[in-house]
Amino acid sequence: MSAATSFWRTVTRIEVSKIAPVQALRNAVAIALPLGAGVALANIAGGLIACIGALNVAASDGSDPYRFRARRMCAASLLVALAVFAGGLFARQAVVVVALVAVFGFLAGLMVAVGTTAADIGSIALVTLIVFSTRPMSSREALQSGAIALAGGLLQTAFALALWPLHRYQPERRALSAFFAELGRAASAAPQIHQAPPASDQSTQAQTALAGLSGDRSLEAERCLALLSQAERIRLALMMLSRLRVRIGREPGGESAAPIVEHCLTLAGTVLSAVATSLAGGEARHPHAELEQLRTLAGSLREAGGSTQAGLAELLRDARLQAEALAGQLRSAEELADHIAPEGTAAFAQSEAAQPRMLRLTGALALLRANLSLDSAATRCAWPSAWPSAKS
Repeated sequence: MSAATSFWRTVTRIEVSKIAPVQALRNAVAIALPLGAGVALANIAGGLIACIGALNVAASDGSDPYRFRARRMCAASLLVALAVFAGGLFARQAVVVVALVAVFGFLAGLMVAVGTTAADIGSIALVTLIVFSTRPMSSREALQSGAIALAGGLLQTAFALALWPLHRYQPERRALSAFFAELGRAASAAPQIHQAPPASDQSTQAQTALAGLSGDRSLEAERCLALLSQAERIRLALMMLSRLRVRIGREPGGESAAPIVEHCLTLAGTVLSAVATSLAGGEARHPHAELEQLRTLAGSLREAGGSTQAGLAELLRDARLQAEALAGQLRSAEELADHIAPEGTAAFAQSEAAQPRMLRLTGALALLRANLSLDSAATRCAWPSAWPSAKS
């Protein structure tokens, strides 16, 4: 392949996975609305400033959890508004403008240590400051322009967060779905002993996406965090089971037991794919047959280990324990994913409503009743004398 062919193939390549039509549509609407309002109100300059604010803040939009997105886009709106205000106010003072550009440029470069998104926001604020420092404004005009740019940025933020009440945990579910899907692919591929732990990138992305749920006490948030915990356990179990499969195959007499372990991994991959589909909002499928078959195969490893040499028997015992633990983790993940889906959430709400008030998981009385014990941290805080050290 020639260098020219490689160059043009790189130039004309379209990465479809990075195209976000919904995000592009809401960004375009939020940019066009201020400009259209400015034309309709015969204030094209004001509409253009609001349009610039919305355009610059659109660069900080994304598909990550709404909490992170809201903080990031609000910060971008404030920085852009500050750049518009400072640029117009000090446009006649070249020394001040140079100092401001130096400060903004230094901070923009420093934001690289925080991340690419923070660096992009800093660069956009720097460019905005340079652009508006070419048009001198009075203090009132600069304040009005900054406020209009802030309004445009907040409008873009409102469009990006419009579905937050309806799809509150959708970004977190999407990250978990990608995590489970990659675990399923890795389990079906049966990684070799020398390979790195599976789904490392997806694990990091899921942990980042769910980091904001630590203070959220809703059932949906607890389920998401429980799913992340189960996914990490499943990840370790898959890694251990894959390595045990390789070691069993190397032992004399282990040729018949290694396919059993490999079949366990294949079944685990099927269950994990079903969990990923359920989390992504697709048609829920309950892989009960695969889970039962996995437990049966774990029992067959117990029987195979009873009539082999000591070294192989020890490996088969470890493989059986890992397979049984994996089956339990997969069952728990499947139930959690079923309840976190819209249909499962509605069914759980109906079953909760049918329970007596004192037995409802979502009721305050049930929480108080569960914590009414000397072993409860809430009781120790409410009644200091219950704390053992306080008595002494």
